[in-house]
Amino acid sequence: MRLYVRLLEKLIEIPECQVAAASHSPLRVLLDDLGLEVKGVEASPERGVIYTLETLANRGDHLSHVGVAREISARTLAHIKMPPVAGQLSDRKASVLVRRATDKCMRYALMEMSIPTGMALRNDIACFLEEPEKLHPIVSILNYVQAEMGQPMHAFDADKVEGEVSVELSSKPEQVEALDGKAYTVPEGSILIRDRKKILAVAGVIGCQNSMVTGGTRKVLIEAASFDPVSVRITARAMGLSTDASYAFERGCDVEGLLPALKRLAYLAGGSAGTAKDTEAAHVIGITVADGTVTEKRKVSVALSALRRQLNLPRLEEVEVVTRLKNLGYQVEASPAGKDRELQIAVPPWRLWDVRDRDDIYEDMARSVSLNRVRPELPPLDYETAPPNSIEKLQRVIRTALTGSGFVEVITPGYYSAAEVSLLNQLSTGIHKRHMALKNSLEAKYSHMKTTNVVNLTRLLSANRKRGVLAAKVYEVGRVFCLPEEMPSDEPRERDELDYNFEHDVVSFASAGRWFEGEWRKPESLEEHLRLFKGAIAGLIKGIGCAFSASKSESPFLHPGIQGSVKCGRHVVGVFGVVHPLIREACEIKEEVFYGELDARLLAKLMIGVPAPEVSDFPAVWRDVTLKVGVKDQAGRILRFIHEASIDSLSEAAVVDDFRKPEEEFRRVTFRVTFQHRERTLRGEEVEASMHSLIDGLMSKHEVEMAP
Repeated sequence: MRLYVRLLEKLIEIPECQVAAASHSPLRVLLDDLGLEVKGVEASPERGVIYTLETLANRGDHLSHVGVAREISARTLAHIKMPPVAGQLSDRKASVLVRRATDKCMRYALMEMSIPTGMALRNDIACFLEEPEKLHPIVSILNYVQAEMGQPMHAFDADKVEGEVSVELSSKPEQVEALDGKAYTVPEGSILIRDRKKILAVAGVIGCQNSMVTGGTRKVLIEAASFDPVSVRITARAMGLSTDASYAFERGCDVEGLLPALKRLAYLAGGSAGTAKDTEAAHVIGITVADGTVTEKRKVSVALSALRRQLNLPRLEEVEVVTRLKNLGYQVEASPAGKDRELQIAVPPWRLWDVRDRDDIYEDMARSVSLNRVRPELPPLDYETAPPNSIEKLQRVIRTALTGSGFVEVITPGYYSAAEVSLLNQLSTGIHKRHMALKNSLEAKYSHMKTTNVVNLTRLLSANRKRGVLAAKVYEVGRVFCLPEEMPSDEPRERDELDYNFEHDVVSFASAGRWFEGEWRKPESLEEHLRLFKGAIAGLIKGIGCAFSASKSESPFLHPGIQGSVKCGRHVVGVFGVVHPLIREACEIKEEVFYGELDARLLAKLMIGVPAPEVSDFPAVWRDVTLKVGVKDQAGRILRFIHEASIDSLSEAAVVDDFRKPEEEFRRVTFRVTFQHRERTLRGEEVEASMHSLIDGLMSKHEVEMAP
């Protein structure tokens, strides 16, 4: 909004604002402090200071000088001098009938006026308008009244209007030629102003050339209305057009502001409309008002003590609160409520779009008294944490299990491109029909919602491997989106608490490169990597308290011969295996990628309470022992023997090295055995005794030898 300081000065006493110091004047500081952010400053001796204000999307009242004056009045407590208006309008109705055929128009007024030949515009009005010489004087006065009072109005040449004027919704797309000389398509469902033969205007957006006021116009029909903000916004966006009128209507105009604005117009266009005293005056012939629903009489109840508490101003006086609210346009009635005072606050019609409850009143009062007066401490609050749902509980288990196996949590896009949909369709014919396509995607690579995360995680691993990450292991708990093969009926049915219609929570994880980051050993073979990957899945399933098993599967996105299904007891909850070569090649990664995807909803249903392991506060002690292991023997067998040893303080055992000399027929495998007691610190001799007992048991019972 363009705020003319000289016009504002006519309405209210304001802080000093000199042209030479407009950028840092007291008025500029006041406007910013009121939340009317100044985005631009113009200053000249001829026009004075002009501020460009940033307005909020729900504050249509800030788009007028009267609205800004109200905010200043509430802060400075200065009196507003409202612009003079005509005493009364004509008692006669306009000669044109008006029909309001849609509730999207809350109120509609049509005022018929005669205008004199050679009508001129006063200089004290012209100086507040942009290029007024290009417009008919009556149109310039309408623009001036909108800037002053915030009510958009439009003028039709009465001689070009045929039959009654109706306000109705369009039943199909319509073509119009607007005042700017351009042709536009008006979408179906838009509010239109019509006569018997043609469209006169797109309501709240722009008028049409076929009824435009010209120099030869002698009689005009002035439209003032209140239109639904959402409807105007949708129409303006569809037309690709933004006008001063649409900008105001989108933010909500005063439902009761029609008649005051028309009276102001009648006053300005009356005997003093022209510069010459003997010029014929414009005058009102008649007016017709079509009312819709009765304006809501909204009241908000606020306790004075609650207001003081919210603003951290315990000594805020009732008289100050009432005065500031009244200066903003509220009507306030105070009544006793025990030891407190209750304020019944009637919301003015121009604030019905944004003031709905006491929080809005608190906001207005905070801005009015200035946030600089509000102490920075927040009042004490009682916080209640909602209990976690089943998916959140599952996420905690997943995070513990997979991060313990070296996986890193990631977040990938929920979309991919049509090319990737085509790739998946090669592997699973018909899958493209189950994808949800976006009609307004910002980028071509994000045109379809993903039905699986295999492509996104494979691309992510490819990027990390190219950056030199040795052990690339990632996981994600997110959603995939898939249309059902048969769309559900509209019949009511009971829904599961985790039924997300076409959205499904999944746990997806993938690995590429080495499993272990250490470069001291050669990379794992395909079989070994797959076994370790399967072990990570088993740890996850064990974490939710279920028994893990694997069986045959036929996922089209995994390698036909290297994949399996994941079972929790008897329930199949997902698949795992090596990514299909076509997907791997499309993602530009040469090595095999291991991928798993589990249904989080099923996992959450199957999850049972698993007690957390006991954690000791006492230090752990470890010893390394190197044993001879056959070339084809599995080190895991010896690990099982170690865990089965009856040693109370033994807490963990792991392989830390695996080495074979070329001339030897056995491997040297180093095991790290960790001891930790839950109640005390272990002594050195206890650890040594436990190690001797462990080694003796391995050598005597399992015929394991120490490496030389």
